[in-house]
Amino acid sequence: MNHHTTGAPPPFAQRMARHQITDPHHQGMVVSIFEYPQEWRAQSQVHWNFQDSAMPVWAYASANHPASGASFEFLPVEAFYWLEPNYGFEAAGQRKYGLTCMPPMPAADAMTRLIVAKYRGNRPNLRILGVQPMPHLPQVLNDTALLQAPSESVGVRLDYEENGHAFEEEFYGVKTQQQAGGGTSVQINWGFARLFCFRALRGQLDPIRATCWHMARSVQHNPQWQSLFNQIVQQLNTQHGAKIDAWRAKLQNEVNFQEQLKGYYQDQRDRQNADLAWKMELDQRRQQPGAPGMTEQERWRNELGGETAYQDPNSTQGNYIYHRSTDAVVFMNERGDVVGSEDPSFDPNPGSTHTWRQLRKA
Repeated sequence: MNHHTTGAPPPFAQRMARHQITDPHHQGMVVSIFEYPQEWRAQSQVHWNFQDSAMPVWAYASANHPASGASFEFLPVEAFYWLEPNYGFEAAGQRKYGLTCMPPMPAADAMTRLIVAKYRGNRPNLRILGVQPMPHLPQVLNDTALLQAPSESVGVRLDYEENGHAFEEEFYGVKTQQQAGGGTSVQINWGFARLFCFRALRGQLDPIRATCWHMARSVQHNPQWQSLFNQIVQQLNTQHGAKIDAWRAKLQNEVNFQEQLKGYYQDQRDRQNADLAWKMELDQRRQQPGAPGMTEQERWRNELGGETAYQDPNSTQGNYIYHRSTDAVVFMNERGDVVGSEDPSFDPNPGSTHTWRQLRKA
């Protein structure tokens, strides 16, 4: 870079205009203000995505000089997170809640590998000409928020070609890092809280450097909008926490339901096994010699008396019981109680404390 990297930029005097970065999602509230040369053109954008509960705002601003191709850009905040230990469920590069999963790295590596690669990686003949620590960058920018937290700053100089022209450019960033959680799992939130860059045709960057540093230092943030931003993030985090709690409750309910199903299925298997054993016992009785058959009087009662004979499962002598012939199904429990129904799908077992077996006609 140049001598400006060790302290404040040289004195600056030029006619400047002021650009307001506004939030269209909140009645055009002013987010920030910065100064730029009157001969330049300034523009900005602010977008909200409430699905990104951790970083719901994307903000960008720039100023450019159409005649020379020189430009200055305030880049959006680049936020990352990493989990320790990482078991592979969170893959590097995955986006979640507005953050990108990425292991923390020094500011110089992050700037060259992530930021420059993102914004200029496709430029022909891209070269990194120099990387330099910028320990006093928060003071140079006079950013109160950055001065209140530990940070690591860096500057990178590069050149490349674009539309047949050779450009020189410098990127600057202030990297912050915080650690949340504890115990067996820790989440590391890190990224560039401030990012800006400026460029010009090769050989023309030095003359506009003071202008660009003035733009970088001129930013004034609106405290009312910052308060609004903090409130919305807090609300989104509260809603996200409620969703997590609801998901955990749903999962627990599913576990409880599965346990109930296990009991129900076991009861059904027990009933089926009992019925099978009962049927096998009846078959054995029929095959025994000398088993009594139905008398003529019993057949008459069965056919003409409006009653049907059923095999008594509780009788060791192969006796019969009689029940009205209008019922399609008849059941008996272990106490000898008999119940029937004209509905073929009738089953007294559900909700009963007894085991009911369907009777077979004699």
